[in-house]
Amino acid sequence: MARPVYSADETENLRKTLVQGALALYLEEGMDNVTLRQIAKRVGLSHTVGYRYFANKEALVAEMRRCCILELKAAIPAPAAALDPLQRIRTTLLRLLEFGCEHPAKYRLIFSDSQPDLSDYPSLLAQRWEVFASCVELVQDAIDQHYLHGDALLFAHGLWSLLHGMLSLHVAN
Repeated sequence: MARPVYSADETENLRKTLVQGALALYLEEGMDNVTLRQIAKRVGLSHTVGYRYFANKEALVAEMRRCCILELKAAIPAPAAALDPLQRIRTTLLRLLEFGCEHPAKYRLIFSDSQPDLSDYPSLLAQRWEVFASCVELVQDAIDQHYLHGDALLFAHGLWSLLHGMLSLHVAN
């Protein structure tokens, strides 16, 4: 029997269904139990369908990470412009901390030690960079307004490292 031909929208919906099924499976049972076969079973599709939309499990996990980063970005909307630059930085850091505390499994997925080569997943790389770049912009604004002094990129890396260390310790109990 020939495989059905799907429109671009149907294809995207199937990819989203697989990713959401994979995320739910990961959140309930952990990454060791996330297999393309289990995901397909969970969402009611053929056990081979995942390979039609993802080259392998790593590609699916990369898409899961990208979706979690989108959730992270949504959780940290731009702070009010009326705040001074240091308050905007504090507000953003607190929102990042809240996301990590409220969604520790998603945080671990985004920042786990076992990351793929990001050059293989440009959309994941772009989303990760966009989150960090927004932090660099906040620091640069504080430097431009003379609230901070130094290199914005180095300063942002320091803040990010501190935040990540705190959250990593928290999610590890």
